[in-house]
Amino acid sequence: MEVFASRSMHCHGYAAMPAVVCLDVVEVTMSITTNGARTPPSPAPSKTSDWLRKVLLVCGPLSALVYIGWHELAALQWEGYSRISNAISELHLIGAPSKWMLDPWEGLVYNTLLIAFGIGVWRSAHGSRALRTIGGLQILSGATFPLWLVFGEASLTAHLVLVVIGILTWLGSMGFGAAAFGRRFRIYSLVSLAVVVTFNALALAYAPEVAAGQPTRWIGLYERIAFSAYLLWLSVLAVALWRRRAIKQQDGDLEDRTQAAETV
Repeated sequence: MEVFASRSMHCHGYAAMPAVVCLDVVEVTMSITTNGARTPPSPAPSKTSDWLRKVLLVCGPLSALVYIGWHELAALQWEGYSRISNAISELHLIGAPSKWMLDPWEGLVYNTLLIAFGIGVWRSAHGSRALRTIGGLQILSGATFPLWLVFGEASLTAHLVLVVIGILTWLGSMGFGAAAFGRRFRIYSLVSLAVVVTFNALALAYAPEVAAGQPTRWIGLYERIAFSAYLLWLSVLAVALWRRRAIKQQDGDLEDRTQAAETV
């Protein structure tokens, strides 16, 4: 970091004395530098650009509402379906009374919103590699939708591979989210990540029972806890980026740097 100082003379005359008192005021400008070169300040985004960014960010919480609401309505179509012992993916199975309500429209709407949200996160980065990574992971997650249509029900192995890819995009997003923001959001992200890892691991442990067609007593509950923790985290991320006015073009703790910028 370099400090650039410029001097200006401010003179004040006093009636009680003939002398003129001059105050030498130092104006200090802070500038983040990379490799010793001064980095010019980022241009302020236009109102249209900022409005578009916020619209895209809204797609994140909206995608969570679409996913939860659509699946809950689909579950009502299946008499005897248990949210505790039945996996969420069972609602999509061929022959399930809920499939007509979900495929392909739920996935199309949900993943389109997710991709839009990823673009919104990317546009909010302003040089932050952590936020750009989160945006890219959201776009990647949404882009797997065609693979789900083709391979999601092809075999249990293909299904589990897609599930693991989705979980990895979740964990990567939360991990980089913990690195991108301040201490409070970092703690929240790490706690959410731990919840997602724990309950997804418990749900995946039922894979042998699923393959054998045996009862899966808690798989639905475990999945729903993991999904809820992640979708809530995603919505909190959207709110945090919505409220942030500007992010400097430098990686690091965004919350601390924003506070520092406001102080200067």
